[in-house]
Order: sequence, then C-alpha cells, then structure tokens
Amino acid sequence: MITALITALTSAFLRKRWKAYPLLGGTEVTAMTTGAAGGSATATAAGRAGQARKLGGRLIRWWFLAPDDRTYQRRRADAVMAAAGLGVLVVCGVLVANRTVLGTDVAVFRWINHWPGWLYAPMWTAQLSGVIGALPLVAGAALLGRRLRLAAALAAATLLKVSLEAVAKMFVQRDRPAQTLPDVILRGQSAASGLSFPSGHAMVIFAITALVAPYFKSWWKVLPWALAATVCLSRAYLGAHFPLDVAAGAGLGLFIGSALNLVFGVPTTSTASG
Repeated sequence: MITALITALTSAFLRKRWKAYPLLGGTEVTAMTTGAAGGSATATAAGRAGQARKLGGRLIRWWFLAPDDRTYQRRRADAVMAAAGLGVLVVCGVLVANRTVLGTDVAVFRWINHWPGWLYAPMWTAQLSGVIGALPLVAGAALLGRRLRLAAALAAATLLKVSLEAVAKMFVQRDRPAQTLPDVILRGQSAASGLSFPSGHAMVIFAITALVAPYFKSWWKVLPWALAATVCLSRAYLGAHFPLDVAAGAGLGLFIGSALNLVFGVPTTSTASG
C-alpha cells in the first residue's frame, strides 16, 4: 500500500495525467498473482493501486491549489511585514533593556489594567486564542479544510514560537508587572512571577493572524487582526504583561507568520466567491 502510494504521488506530479499508469493498471500485477487465487488477488491489487492514485491526486491538488482553485504566490508585502515585525521586537528590546520609556510603559499598563471589571469575561475569552495550543489546533482545522500549506506553516510556527521566544528571553530579562508594581490587578490566574518579555500570547495570535489572513476575502480579513489586537490588550488588562512586552511579542509573531508565508506561499487574490 505504501509503495503504491509513493509511486502514484510521483507519477501524478511528473505526468499530470491519470492515464500514464500502465504499470499500476494491472499488467505486472496480473503476472505476480497468477495461480489459484489469481483473479481475486489481481482485482484487490488493482483496487488498492486505484485508491492510492486517487489519494495521491487529492494530496497533490490540495498542496498546489487552494480549495477554491486559487494558486499560491509569494508576496513582497510579506517580506516587508517580516522585517517590520523584527524591527518592532528589536526596538522594544532596546527600550526595555535601557529603561528608556519605563514611566510611560508603566502608566499605559496601569491605565489598561484598571479598566472596568465587566470587561473581564470578554478579555479572558479572547486571550485563550493566544495560548500555545491554538497553533496546532488551527493547524488541525486547516488540515480538515484541505489547506495543506497553511497546516504545514502553522505546525512550523509552533516550533518557531517556542525556540524564538526562548532566545528573546535570554537577551531581555524583565520581571512580571506584579513583581515590580504594588497596585497590579491580577485577573484570571495570570502569572504573578517569571519573565515577561516578550508576550507569548501576542506571539501566537499574531503568527496565526499573519498566516490565516490571506485565506480570508474582502473585509473578512479584518476579523483576525481585530482579534489579535484584543488579545494584546487583554494581556495588560489581566495584569500579565507590560505594553512593550506585548508589542515585542506581536512583532516577533508577525515576523514568524510573514516569514512562513514567504516559504509556503499564500493564495492569490481572486474576486471569485468561495
């Protein structure tokens, strides 16, 4: 079964026609299965080969075409966004390390952190989309939706998030707000200690947004970006991060998502419905 699948994938990609499979159709299979049960064995082998060809064709189509038949492209805009995200991370890191705008950062944090209590439910719900498990969850949804490239990019983003976040924490080490300020309101079991720079939630949601937004059409593209902004605000509201921590996480997430868009490509712009 595995050999037949590999053969079918390779032949479909090179020849692009199903009729170019004489060896899988039955000639060699018939020669190998002559005997008492030759007829049934031949039919079984031919059926398996046909299933392999069918599966191989679907995988190839799903990889090279989006479900609405759009092709994939690599955009210059993604290179610009990746560079911009990395720049935001570096600038925030320098400001935090040198304590350049510490007073402003703290003032903005306190303002957001002391917003009304009735915002807790929507803010806490929104921040769930920034947990590390959201990346493989969205990858699984993309796989079920036959968006193989998006699923692969999201899986890669999961690994990059963990590794690049660790590197960033090595260069810039900053305590959580509750460790440095006396009047922090901690909500929803937010972390009271540990390293705060950069925000992992902001990384995750901006990586997801950069990857999935090209698959949306017209004004629907605004929705993932609006959710990303809400998650960033929620981290300060819940008392987990300073604004510069969140901005740095957003920049690093944008870098990850945009860089992976350059690697895997995104669907071409189309006015067709779907």
